[in-house]
Amino acid sequence: MKNSQRTVRSIHAWLGLITGIQLLFWCAGGLVFSTHDIEWVRGNLGRDKSPLPTLQPSTINTSPAEAIANCGLASVHEVTLTTLLGKPVYRLTGKGGSALVDANSGDAFTINEKQARAIAQADRAEKPEITGTTLITTNAPTEFRRRTLPAWQVKLADADNTHVYIDEATGAVAARRNDAWRRFDFFWMLHTMDYSGRDNFNTPWLVIFSVLGLLSVGSGWGIWVLRFARVRNRQTA
Repeated sequence: MKNSQRTVRSIHAWLGLITGIQLLFWCAGGLVFSTHDIEWVRGNLGRDKSPLPTLQPSTINTSPAEAIANCGLASVHEVTLTTLLGKPVYRLTGKGGSALVDANSGDAFTINEKQARAIAQADRAEKPEITGTTLITTNAPTEFRRRTLPAWQVKLADADNTHVYIDEATGAVAARRNDAWRRFDFFWMLHTMDYSGRDNFNTPWLVIFSVLGLLSVGSGWGIWVLRFARVRNRQTA
């Protein structure tokens, strides 16, 4: 019995040494996940939620058919009439991507820097100052991974260090990233043990350390079972 308990203790000690740091990361991540409001993480707190301007028929001089003809896309399968910076526009989706067409003039266009800055500020209720603007065409930063490019990155001087990403083709806000999101994402990486892509929840490291963690807990229980059996044997001897 004594040898068995010593063996289980040795196994438990080694498992604790191997898995201890990762278990600490998991617990720390759980604390971050549970204390960060998901709307804060998504950048929705502080958004300007004013309703979009009403479309005025007198400003729409281009038909959907004309917008399709002018957009430069093949096989258009979706056309949406909306407003952008207070003006009516068509957003079109087709083979090869998306496009914008001015519903008044009928001209196709993409979002320039001035428009991107205006869209980013319009997205926030407090209209913070802009500290930088970058058109990203390749090698997107980690916080904008797996998103459509090109896109404008607009950095805002607010308390959360918010970056607003604007799709160059559609003018839509593609993502909002702030310090809360970055903390959440860092601990998500530690949680999934996907240190490159950060989004794979089936990494071999995660499976291995999950099994080792279970074995560590099981060996701890085994120590108590053996100790209890040993004490009971002494009492009945």
